Amino acid sequence: MELKQAMEAATAELDVRPGFVGDVMAGGRRRHTRRLVTVTAVVALLAGVTTGVVLTRSTERSADPRLTAATTGPFAGDTELIATASHLWSEAQKDEPWKQDEPVTEVSSEPNVFWTGQTPTGPAALVAQEVRVRTSEHPATLVGLVADGKVVDREVVLSEARDREAGLYRFGPVGDQYVVLTLGRTVSWSQSPKRGPDNRLTRTWASAPHDEDGVVFTVAPPEERPVFVRGDSVPRSDDFTQPAIITGALRPDRRFVPHPGNGWSGQFCATDFPERKTYSGQGLKLQEVQHELQKRALLDYIASWEATTDWSVCAWLPDGRYALMFESLGDLYGALYQPDGTFSAAVVGGKAVKGEPAVLPLPDGQGTIVADFNAVVGPQERDHAWLAPSGTKEVTVRQKGVPRVIQLP
Repeated sequence: MELKQAMEAATAELDVRPGFVGDVMAGGRRRHTRRLVTVTAVVALLAGVTTGVVLTRSTERSADPRLTAATTGPFAGDTELIATASHLWSEAQKDEPWKQDEPVTEVSSEPNVFWTGQTPTGPAALVAQEVRVRTSEHPATLVGLVADGKVVDREVVLSEARDREAGLYRFGPVGDQYVVLTLGRTVSWSQSPKRGPDNRLTRTWASAPHDEDGVVFTVAPPEERPVFVRGDSVPRSDDFTQPAIITGALRPDRRFVPHPGNGWSGQFCATDFPERKTYSGQGLKLQEVQHELQKRALLDYIASWEATTDWSVCAWLPDGRYALMFESLGDLYGALYQPDGTFSAAVVGGKAVKGEPAVLPLPDGQGTIVADFNAVVGPQERDHAWLAPSGTKEVTVRQKGVPRVIQLP
């Protein structure tokens, strides 16, 4: 029987017992789970990591202790599981090509399973392996998590840039399970931001519980917008400027993944360019605009692929200001700037509904931006977007030649 079939047969009736997370963090119940893990681990670690590697020895060795550390976690003494994990990690490298942000040229050591744990969907293991990269003369460390029958994600950690390690792995059938490495610091986490009457957001933060090995495991539904921050203190409730730990899914480049929300992609303008040739605000990047709103606690953390989009609409306003409209976390936002690039005002709009035009009323009588990508909008039949003058009550949008009247607020 193939390994996948063996795993499915062994776990078909599996139910996660109450309180399993607490037991895992405390070391687990080894005797109770050993038989299940021995069968499951064979498949849980099958996913690949790379192709075309050359196994050689480097004269310089990495100082990363995870390359030689003894295995810890609930199944640390399970030699069969550890041996299987090491073997399958190496074999699976033949199936997965390196990504753009993985400049690996050589795999130069045996993999080391330095942590094991239990999750609702089976065992998990953290693996480290020494590699050579084209961007550094020093050896680096390839770190990855295996769970759910595949390599969830992996990360190349440069020896001179270990403070930049993300150390966060998201997995599970619905993406609600997280393994986070503390890396010697405090990991804080928060869920379910609240928006007040003034449109400002707040979050309740707490230190994430971790085991003695500095590994956090938690389950958090995506709809509750979990965010993790690694630092020296717990963030304030109204602070949305801390560097959030970004999951690898924020930039999926192994295959095309449609953008979330409206699914649009591109940058367009709802007005013509002004006659003046110099305008500081025109060169603003979307990330800069988002940061301005985050500083004012109007925009939430953007820490996962579902949170971000790749479209924006600009407009030069009647009073000379410049506006940028965009979507984040399913809502519409806008930011207004003076001609010299100075931030002027923020706009929190309504929901961005897939298949519907995006409508954003602007303050101070500056009109309403109406956008519908690949459509012609308004009486001028502008491509993609139009700035409706103040007082406009409706606008016609033509998608593939079919007219549709949109009522404006």
